[in-house]
Amino acid sequence: MIKRSFILFLLSTILSTTGNYAQAVNPGSEKAKVKAVVDDFQKFWETKDMNLFSKIMAHDADMVNYGSDENGIFIGWDALKDSIQKILQTIEKTKITVKNQFIKIDSDANAAWFAEIWDWDLVYGGQPVKIQGQRFTGVLEKRNGNWVIVQFHNSVPVTQ
Repeated sequence: MIKRSFILFLLSTILSTTGNYAQAVNPGSEKAKVKAVVDDFQKFWETKDMNLFSKIMAHDADMVNYGSDENGIFIGWDALKDSIQKILQTIEKTKITVKNQFIKIDSDANAAWFAEIWDWDLVYGGQPVKIQGQRFTGVLEKRNGNWVIVQFHNSVPVTQ
């Protein structure tokens, strides 16, 4: 009886320990993966690569994202994609400089959030435009082993 109890105890200990090892994550590695997705968002604007945009964004019908103008409220993937495609037709030669990037990951490495400042140089309507200090924040989730942006918000601070 003692031998059987010991074997059951040992087996349950091994199984529970093995499960914990399988769930262990490397926070540095996950943070690098999140940073790559956030950096790809900047790259998307500079390259206008809609395939890249589709890859890094969630395709949820109920996601909500905010742009910097009063009409920049995008509910759902389809509305976001359609609006972004229209915006891309109006800008060219986009170069973004990122400053003050912060990335945090939850303890289970299934959710992350970021904040950063963007300075834009682009051409709009044939005229060069410079937008400095745009605040850009967002939330990512890990889905099927890949990080995707599920929400973002950008704004331009009011100068006085």
